Amino acid sequence: MLKYKAVYDLGLTAFLGDENSYSHAAAQMLTDGKLKGYDTLSKVIDAVISGATDAAVVPTENSVEGAVNEVYDVLSDSGLYIAHQIVLPIRHSLIAAENATMQSIKRIRSHPQAIGQCRSFLSKLNVTVEAVSSTSAAIALVDGESAAIGFKPKAGQKAIATGIQDSMLNSTRFSLLTKARSEKGGTVSVSFDLKNSPGSLFNALGVMSGAGVNMTRIISRPHRSGDGRYRFFVDFDYADDTVALERFLEKVACACDGLWFLGRYDVTVADNI
Repeated sequence: MLKYKAVYDLGLTAFLGDENSYSHAAAQMLTDGKLKGYDTLSKVIDAVISGATDAAVVPTENSVEGAVNEVYDVLSDSGLYIAHQIVLPIRHSLIAAENATMQSIKRIRSHPQAIGQCRSFLSKLNVTVEAVSSTSAAIALVDGESAAIGFKPKAGQKAIATGIQDSMLNSTRFSLLTKARSEKGGTVSVSFDLKNSPGSLFNALGVMSGAGVNMTRIISRPHRSGDGRYRFFVDFDYADDTVALERFLEKVACACDGLWFLGRYDVTVADNI
């Protein structure tokens, strides 16, 4: 397994699921410290916010299904920073009990993102599809008539189909979240709100374009206030020093109705897990 030693000396890191999850694999690659699994994403994030853990590893975006909205919805207001990201190839399996056959399966469970990544495979089956909180939770519910979409089987289980994701290029980006802000790395993430006026998004992005900054990702989410506004999340390449970055962000902030620095970090792309 590819191993990446984290930027920080982490004592305990939260992740989603158990040792059979993709999040566990990502956490192992990002830190040599101890790991603690939680059964929901909100609990994973709350663990580092509360100080119960030193960091958290969370999925933030899938190449097929897009952003993990639950993470983006809390990131701006969490007080956490992205310290590093790792992109893992995702190769889903249909996991069932040892004595199960494809014909005996009546129900398939998984996390909503995993279900969405396997739509073509699932459309060919006459089964009930049920969303649960994680792939680990789905694997724990496997029995003679129920299977799960996930990473790898537990003892007493087997993979009755492998590589069932729609795209062979399927990958998920995981973020290491900490309370400590890094001043190094080639990628910067920010979020911002905009004034309700013509050209406000154009003006904000124009500051970045005018500075020659290469934006690599832009995502919008409905504002949590419920007032019809949107919050925007932007990643961009950045190689200059911290002082230059602060001055640049001040210019961007002048075109916004609030700007949040989400982290400066490097991105590792894993060939395998």
